[in-house]
Amino acid sequence: MNELNTDGVCAESPEDQVRKLYAKLALNPEQDFGWNKGKDNAKQLGYDQRMLDQIPDVVWESSAAVGNPFSVGPINKGETVVDLGCGAGADLCVAALLVGDTGKVVGIDLTPEMVEKARGNVTLMGLTHAKVELGDFLKLPLDDSSVDVVISNGAINLSPKQACVLREIFRVLKPCGRLYLADMIRTDSSAFLSCHFDNSADSWANCVAGTLSKACLEKLISDTGFQDVTLVKMTGYHTAPETEGAIFRATKPAT
Repeated sequence: MNELNTDGVCAESPEDQVRKLYAKLALNPEQDFGWNKGKDNAKQLGYDQRMLDQIPDVVWESSAAVGNPFSVGPINKGETVVDLGCGAGADLCVAALLVGDTGKVVGIDLTPEMVEKARGNVTLMGLTHAKVELGDFLKLPLDDSSVDVVISNGAINLSPKQACVLREIFRVLKPCGRLYLADMIRTDSSAFLSCHFDNSADSWANCVAGTLSKACLEKLISDTGFQDVTLVKMTGYHTAPETEGAIFRATKPAT
């Protein structure tokens, strides 16, 4: 449990909460964290059975997917894909298999233990066209307009600066580049009253404090400059009674 200061606010920063929890998930995937994870969860979320069979169980074991970002649009041979908040690399490996040897996949995560595990999983799979970086979502190590697709799965809501993260995604995407986002949103009625985060004792790392309503997240994505922002579906994934996974699709304009 996170320590609270006298105002009932978590004394740890959101980033520290995230690193601590996801380090535990990387090192102890068998532990019960109170939410679904692993290959069974991926199957429940509708991942392609061929990918579930082709990618070893050890790659899936630390995956805490909240939705299936591959269900909302194509990833083509030869494309460049970024997995933002790649964790132990399950989605990274799926993307690498989809783009093939002529493509490129970059995974970025802020938890050193997850990065180490993802690098090991990429090596295990022999995916020489995939790499994993320890990085800051606010300063992506990528050139402007260099990426075809950005995927992210349960990671952007972990940042207290989501607007800045979305601007970085927009920056690195090519014109007509796609965002396939699986993330947690708030479904309780209070979430529709404000687009501000809840900085009370709710945990950031458990995908509660940083979640926004559907309307607020759609507005945030649109305000960044994306077009065709669409909530494709709710996923049925829960981290708390007031949150549920959702999958969004958006496109960077051609000009």
